[in-house]
Amino acid sequence: MTATSSDPVSATEAGSSATPGPTRPSLAKRLLKIGLALVVVLGGAYLVWRQRADLATAVQELSLGRFAIAGVLAIAGTMLIGQIWVALLHGMSIRPSLRDSHSVFYVSQLGKYLPGSVWPVVAQMQFGLRWGVARRTMLGANILFMGVVVASGIGVGALLLPWSSSEGLSRYWWLLLLLVPLAVCLHPRVVPGMLDWLFARLGREPLGVRLSARGLFTAIGWAVLAWVAFGLHLAVMMQSYASVGLLEVAAATGGMALAWAAGIAFIPAPAGAGIREGLLALTLGPIIGVPEALTVALASRVLLLLADVVLAGLGAVAGRRTS
Repeated sequence: MTATSSDPVSATEAGSSATPGPTRPSLAKRLLKIGLALVVVLGGAYLVWRQRADLATAVQELSLGRFAIAGVLAIAGTMLIGQIWVALLHGMSIRPSLRDSHSVFYVSQLGKYLPGSVWPVVAQMQFGLRWGVARRTMLGANILFMGVVVASGIGVGALLLPWSSSEGLSRYWWLLLLLVPLAVCLHPRVVPGMLDWLFARLGREPLGVRLSARGLFTAIGWAVLAWVAFGLHLAVMMQSYASVGLLEVAAATGGMALAWAAGIAFIPAPAGAGIREGLLALTLGPIIGVPEALTVALASRVLLLLADVVLAGLGAVAGRRTS
């Protein structure tokens, strides 16, 4: 009787003594997530404040209504870009919760506005540790992500720009030559195989995972939808200067896809600054005029920045609520 009566007491004492243990790390974790959310929101607000002059000019020239519609399409396109990353993670058998993966992706994207454009990769590699994923595997996922975005962007540009105007083929015929090499590079075994070879040369362990064909094709599908959303985003603003039909939407879609791909490929430029605007001026200039095309390109950059800030803020809040 004595032994059985003492068991509940000792169990209660053990339970009460163990209660404060997990509470402290949980509180510290919450404070850390709150701090991260504040940093993201304040950092995003600062980035928007720096672009306030371009923002005011864009609203005045393009009208508030078109600016708002283009902003919604910018958010939609940015969310579709995030789905590319999620599809590639799933294709590599990395399956965090949807809320967690979106939180990590959107928060890390603010790092692309720093010189070097590698900060999102570094942040996502670090976040991957809490999912039990090795840094080299997350590095592989990010290289695949950039490869899909760049290759699909060039591919969409090559398929649309030569046929978007009567002079399109004579201007953009060279893009068609890139389609076959791009198709080869997008094979699900090419990039992981190249990374394994590189890691072996550096004396590092291989990735240990492979990308499924389904994951790759799903990612490419999301990329195509993203380019369409971004093309419509530009077309809405182009209507302020000229009538816009299917050919103009094709030019905007192909131009944005190609400009985005070039911006990512040119790593030193923060978020492709200057590269994207220059290519948009070249592709949209013959349709609406070069000064007008530059205005649309700058307005697009401001709206895409706003989309990144909004989604990063929502991602930080969502990440704070995850246990």
